[in-house]
Amino acid sequence: MIPKGLIRDTTPGAVLAVRVTPRASRSNFQGVLLKEDQPMLRIALQAPPIDGRANDELIAFLSRQLDLPRSSLEIIRGLQSREKLVRTIGTSGEELRETLLPILRRIMPSSA
Repeated sequence: MIPKGLIRDTTPGAVLAVRVTPRASRSNFQGVLLKEDQPMLRIALQAPPIDGRANDELIAFLSRQLDLPRSSLEIIRGLQSREKLVRTIGTSGEELRETLLPILRRIMPSSA
C-alpha cells in the first residue's frame, strides 16, 4: 500500500515527495520515511550534492525506475535540500501509484 500523501495529483501531473541521501555506494530506493505526518520516498543517490549532480542523478534514476522520459520529471521544490517534491508531467497520481507499488513491495515486503 502506498502511504496517503506520498503522491498528490495536480493539473500538470502527479507530485511525489522524496528525501534523498547523496554519496551512497549506489542509487536505489530505501523505503518510506514519515516526517511530521508527511510520507516521503527515501532514495539513496550515488552522486554528491555538488553543482546539481545529485538533482540530475535523482531525475535520471526516477526516469529509469518509473519508465518515464527525463523531460517529464522536474524538481519543483527543494533544489538545495534533501527533501524534494518531484512532478511527473503528464502522469496521473493513479498511474504513478501503479508504477510505484511493485517497487515498494520489493523494498518493504511486510508493509506494502
